[in-house]
Amino acid sequence: MRAPLTHEDVEELEGHRSPDEHRVLAEKLLAWAEEVHPDDEPTTAELLSAAGWQHDLAGDTDGALAVFRRVLAADGVTYPDVRVPMVAVLLAAGRTEEAAGAADELRRSSPGVGDCAMAAEVYELAGDLPQAHRWTAIGMTRAALLADDELDEQELARLTSVRSRVRLALGMPTD
Repeated sequence: MRAPLTHEDVEELEGHRSPDEHRVLAEKLLAWAEEVHPDDEPTTAELLSAAGWQHDLAGDTDGALAVFRRVLAADGVTYPDVRVPMVAVLLAAGRTEEAAGAADELRRSSPGVGDCAMAAEVYELAGDLPQAHRWTAIGMTRAALLADDELDEQELARLTSVRSRVRLALGMPTD
């Protein structure tokens, strides 16, 4: 059995590398996800999500999406919700209808404020400002429903920042 993993072990794999190196790292993360250690800090879902990102960085859109889909059935949760990077990968690949479907699944899952902010950023970067604005509105609604002690100030700051940028780009007044 392998030694237990820490979050730092996974973070050390981040960064720019060649496509071949990203593929190797994706396979390493997938192997770790297959051989769960009871003392691992990262969940299986987190390991799979990291592997999906490595596939994306290697230029393997379909490989990334296949791994991201596995996350939905895996033990554990991810932050952001794995559907956020799925939408990003699909939009970058020009697969807008599939991206819209994944975004709808995310919306129906009652995402948190941080997930809404990141979804808005994904659409902002893709140049779809109306969808970015929609996601900021969803996030603001979610934030309004939370008690003060449940609201993450950093997530709210991220959401309001992207909302301001998007509203400005759309020619709308700031809130």
